[in-house]
Amino acid sequence: METVVLGGGPVGLTTALIAARYGQVVIILPQRTRTLPTLRIDCVPVALLALFVELGLHPSQLGASAVHDRRLVAWNSVTPEVVRSAGTVHILRPALENCLLERAREHRAIRFATSLGAIPPESRLLDATGRRAITADCRCRPENPAILRAIVLRGVFSRAQQAFRLASLPTGYAYRLGTRDRLMLGVVQGRQQWRENVGSLTDRVRRSGAEWLLAGMPCTAHEVGVGGVASVQWARGTGQAIRIGDAAFARDALASQGIANGISAGLSLFEGLDAEQSYCSRTRTEILSHLTNLQGLVRNCAHWMHPFWQGYADFLKSALW
Repeated sequence: METVVLGGGPVGLTTALIAARYGQVVIILPQRTRTLPTLRIDCVPVALLALFVELGLHPSQLGASAVHDRRLVAWNSVTPEVVRSAGTVHILRPALENCLLERAREHRAIRFATSLGAIPPESRLLDATGRRAITADCRCRPENPAILRAIVLRGVFSRAQQAFRLASLPTGYAYRLGTRDRLMLGVVQGRQQWRENVGSLTDRVRRSGAEWLLAGMPCTAHEVGVGGVASVQWARGTGQAIRIGDAAFARDALASQGIANGISAGLSLFEGLDAEQSYCSRTRTEILSHLTNLQGLVRNCAHWMHPFWQGYADFLKSALW
């Protein structure tokens, strides 16, 4: 059976490369909407890096230079503490997408198209269009969705400077991570809070009492950053398309690693782990599990009584009930 993949992000391209082991693949990638990904850094499990190596990508191409198993976290208090974690690596998102796209273009079993016009109706159709979820009938998310804005700075950074750091803020959270020559600061706040307050990302972090998050960072100008929606979202719809990655379920980054989970879902469809019905059932189970986990995180946040966190908690409660 031919596989058709909508979208050219990391989840769609990786799934296409896996699917090409079993048959012909078509990637629908409208040329007019293909843009260079925003420069950002993602944290992924070591096991996912091993999969990328298996697909022909070298860690150095992705900016991966070290394995990290410790994080500096100030979540339920304003004082940071060292937390042990499973091994992860930090990679440059644009490098990952460009390398995957190059591998897909070189693959004999993969071809590209700009529309669904000539695709046989019996093909397996996978929607990997991210939060747009173009095959969905509806998308569920908070009325005041959390928005990520991030800046990436250049320099030469030690392993300690590269380590993942996370701090809860009264109206959201901030985090930082890096590679050998890049350092990213991200701030997540509700859309309403972004409109009501002004200032650079570093100003927002300082005003929130999380200055420790900025230690060792190069000085920045009045940079407000770029990004997108960061709160939890899931999609519903009918039709033949199987939604994978963020097109099915976009997890809040607080409790999950989106790229890894999305690729894992796509992989399960081709490695004999999931039939389509069991895949959809497992996705529903994962949504409930993730929302429950998020509830616990929100309640443990040092600022959880703030209206922003209370609004998120109310949304999670209504979704679970």
